[in-house]
Amino acid sequence: MKPFISILVLLLASPLTAQDFAKGPYANLIQGKFVHAEEPLAKNGLPLWIYGDKKLATGRKLYPLVVVLHGRRNNVKPGEEFTPQAIAKPWAKTENQRRNPCFVVQPYYPPKGGWEKIPEQLDATVAHLMQHLPIDPHRVYLMGFSNGAQGTFQTLARDPSRYAAAITVSGPVDPKSVVGKIKAPIRAWVGENDHDLNKNKRCIALANALKDSGVDIELVVVKGAGHACHGVPTGDPKVHQWLFSQQRPR
Repeated sequence: MKPFISILVLLLASPLTAQDFAKGPYANLIQGKFVHAEEPLAKNGLPLWIYGDKKLATGRKLYPLVVVLHGRRNNVKPGEEFTPQAIAKPWAKTENQRRNPCFVVQPYYPPKGGWEKIPEQLDATVAHLMQHLPIDPHRVYLMGFSNGAQGTFQTLARDPSRYAAAITVSGPVDPKSVVGKIKAPIRAWVGENDHDLNKNKRCIALANALKDSGVDIELVVVKGAGHACHGVPTGDPKVHQWLFSQQRPR
């Protein structure tokens, strides 16, 4: 039975054909720039912005997926359109795509929400993307800022076998809620002057607790920075190199 199983796994992991992609739900969204899907494409999913080069979708290879989780939107004005944020755009820059071609998606939730309130919708969205795009299941990554960082830790704990690695910025959670559940390596950042809800010390305590539990995690305290220090990791080619070198065990 082993040869049959190996062939079956290979077939299930094969990329879509150009014809399959052309008939799929993302055909009009993969245009080499961020494109908006205001209505969720996945059942019980989330609206999103997505970036991908059409060459990735119509070729014969599998590519990484970077899922970017934004912070809270409590101050958004009625009718204000959600746009791709500074935490998502660097992954789609020409030079970064040249080094590490990938799909980038920034799902979003309504104002006054939080990632902790919609775990099923986020999971459904990621699963739908993986079903309909040629995504390497061993190279799915998370990046989150503020509440998105909290959502990243929660997602890694909830679905430990899905993600290969993660980047977090300025968003701790209660260590008791995630320690012993997370498997993926993490690189985290927090501003030295980020005292909102005592995030600085809380991020340090979380990183120490995860490290003690065996997680490969490193925390950088950014000198002189406040809450919004996401430009430090997203602008560093070495961080990009580290992230895309991580793979789930095959």
